[in-house]
Amino acid sequence: MKINNLKSIKFSFLLFFLVNLYTLAQEKNPTADKNHTGLITQEDFRTGSTADWFIKAYDAYKPKKKVLKEIKKPIKKYHIKVFMGTWCPDSRREVPKLLKLLDDVNFKEKNLEIYSMDRSKSTENDYEEGLDIQRVPTIIFFDKNGKEVNRFVEFPQKTLEKDILKIVTEQPYKNVYAE
Repeated sequence: MKINNLKSIKFSFLLFFLVNLYTLAQEKNPTADKNHTGLITQEDFRTGSTADWFIKAYDAYKPKKKVLKEIKKPIKKYHIKVFMGTWCPDSRREVPKLLKLLDDVNFKEKNLEIYSMDRSKSTENDYEEGLDIQRVPTIIFFDKNGKEVNRFVEFPQKTLEKDILKIVTEQPYKNVYAE
């Protein structure tokens, strides 16, 4: 009987240890919940719980100078809406790069909107309504009349800056999910 009690105690301890280990391994990201969705700014990335991954990715990205030079003038005629998830690895990879690229070409902040989405791809004020956001990040380029010109979805065909160059210079471009 003592052996069974000892086995039971060992099993309980092992189970307790494994449950705690699993809990610690889960990613803690308070900005991923429904209460933190909607319009956000680059400053929000730099100061919130996203600062760790955002600053590291932003600083590490070195866009090609030649491509930036080609993007600089034509991108100014666009309004850009970014739909992303702070919980999404693709967003964590591409959005800091996009913001670095836009900073490097002096893109006007008033022509950029960034929306953080929850895991169901929605925002608390339904900013995504009518835009068919199925994956994040989705970066939509609008002309000055508000008409969608093209979009980047989830990851690049070549590189982020080369894909954006094709979009803003109106070269043929289809994101990886376009039919």
